[in-house]
Formats: sequence, structure tokens, C-alpha cells
Amino acid sequence: EVTVEDLTETQPYPGSTGNMPPSAATPPAASAAASMRAAAPRVELSAENGAVASPMAGAIKTVLVKEGEAVTKGKPLVVLEAMKMENQITAPVDGTVNQVKVKEGDSVQEGQVLVVLK
Repeated sequence: EVTVEDLTETQPYPGSTGNMPPSAATPPAASAAASMRAAAPRVELSAENGAVASPMAGAIKTVLVKEGEAVTKGKPLVVLEAMKMENQITAPVDGTVNQVKVKEGDSVQEGQVLVVLK
């Protein structure tokens, strides 16, 4: 336990969990998960060319579709690893995979086209 003394009393250091109840020391897992879901990036389909672009820079962990495959809205297309988190990039509309522009292990930038749907 770390304490800081002032002229009138000894108080626990704010970063210390020694005297703090568990609920104050760590946030509830459910609310942490909810805030992460709320912050999850959305991927937009370009109306001009059917391109599904990366919402952030990262590395392609898994490609889940093949060219010619039919997909429905919400189907995972690619798993993108960014900031040590895995993000599923999903089909924004029903369609067919026209092109897969990335492979596992590729580094991608924000806005880079990953998959083209038609």
C-alpha cells in the first residue's frame, strides 16, 4: 500500500487498491464491453465500386471469404488486428465477393480497400 501524508492525516494513494473496495478499483466487465462495442468502427460500402475499406490501420489476421462467394449483410469478411484487438469487418450489404484485395499477414492503412462486393 502506498500512502501520502499531509499535515493532518494519512490517506491512501489514489492509484492504490489497498483500501479501495473491489467495485471502485476495477470497472465492471459488462460496462467495459459495452463501451468497446459502442466505440467499434463502422465500415461503409462505397456506392461507386462496392469497396469495403479498413476503418483503421492494422494487420489482416484472417480472410474469411473467397472470390465468387455469396455474402449476406453482416457476414464477417476479414478479421483485422489493430491495437492488440481483433475486429471483424463485415459485409455492409448482401452481394457477391468480386475481389479480395488482401491476404493474411498484410499490413493495411485506414481507408485501404480490403474486399470488393458486387
